[in-house]
Order: sequence, then structure tokens, then C-alpha cells
Amino acid sequence: MPPPPLTCVLFDFAWTLFAGDPDTWVRGAAQAIGRPVADGEPAAISAAYMDRLRTTATDPAHLARDLDPSVYDAAISVVLTGIPGVTPDFAAALAATHMTSLAPYADVASTFKTLKTLGVRIGVVSNIGCDLRPAFTRNGLDGFVDAFVLSYEVGFVKPDPAIWKAALHALRADPAETVMVGDHPAGDGGAVVAGIAALVLPQVASPLEPRGLDHVVALVHGRARKS
Repeated sequence: MPPPPLTCVLFDFAWTLFAGDPDTWVRGAAQAIGRPVADGEPAAISAAYMDRLRTTATDPAHLARDLDPSVYDAAISVVLTGIPGVTPDFAAALAATHMTSLAPYADVASTFKTLKTLGVRIGVVSNIGCDLRPAFTRNGLDGFVDAFVLSYEVGFVKPDPAIWKAALHALRADPAETVMVGDHPAGDGGAVVAGIAALVLPQVASPLEPRGLDHVVALVHGRARKS
């Protein structure tokens, strides 16, 4: 029996839908405190930040940051001050501007529009200790999202199956008709434990580039043809 058509797509947030442009983020934070920026430093700091967050994304010792906003703020500052060359005042400026510097990848808007045209429901499932909805609103994408399932609001973090069960409930979705799209093999790939197929994409650092979300649209089209 062929698989049923996909009626719901769940997306991770950071480095799947949104990312910070290194120059905009790092240079903007440095300018706020009057700090010079060396050539190559924005890319190095941004890459180190991404690597440190991804490395600890499913570490039990760090999961508290994604369940409590007060812990999240402090934990992000610790991550930033652990990067070579980032002093406490620079870390504070980087932390204060990070969420507002995030931008959607080049193919997010077109992918969302295509999915909605196909009648597919869209959810955002994220391990995060702050509200990410303003990022979608600033970029005119909030109207495409049917449900935001954020760890600090639902009390579960990926890869706990409970967070995907919360997403399925919020979207009234069938796991067999749902796919989870993300960038973290252990975190986002953990959706399979909840009966949800997972599509894990390779890293793309800059939001100015396409994220490869054409794979998602192709998957939706492919499942529609087979059903």
C-alpha cells in the first residue's frame, strides 16, 4: 500500500527556517559597544555559536535553558562568552541582538506559499527558551504557520516524543501524514520515535542562500502522486 499524502509539515526554527547573517549580527553588536571587528571574525563567531548550540542541543545538562526563559538568557550568555575573543560586554550585545538579527532563508517564503497552496498545514517545533513568533511577524511569515510548538511553552524538548505529540495535537495531524524538517540528526530526527518521518537537511550558514526546502515540496508532491 502506498504511503498517504502529506498533509502537515513540521519545521525546526534555527538553521532550518531562520539564521543570522554573520556580518549583520556580529558587526551590529560590536558597533553598539564601540568594539572593532577583525576580518573574518563575524563568520568565525557565528560558526562557533552555531556549533556550540548544536553540540549541546540534546545534552540533558543543557535542556533546562529551553524550558525556562530566565535560564535561557543566562545560558546563551555563557555560550557566547565561551567563544574566543568574546568578552562579557560583547557577549551581552550579541545576546541582545541575536533574535532581531535573524532572517529567513531565501526559499522559506516561497516554500510556505507553495505548501499552503497545496493545502498542507505548517507547524514550527523548536527547542527554545524565548518567543520566536516576532521573527515570523517581522518577515510577514506568521500568517502561514498554523501552530507554534515551543519547548518552554509545552514543557518538553526534542527529542522527547511528547513535543511532537503536542504538535500533532495542535495541528490535528496524523503522524503518517506528517514530516519533520530540521538540521539536527538527533534532535529533529527523533521525530521518528513519534511515528513521524524526518527530513534532516545539511547545514547552510547564511540566510541569504536557499535552504534546500525544494526537497520538502518535492516530497509533498511525490507522496501526492503515490497515494
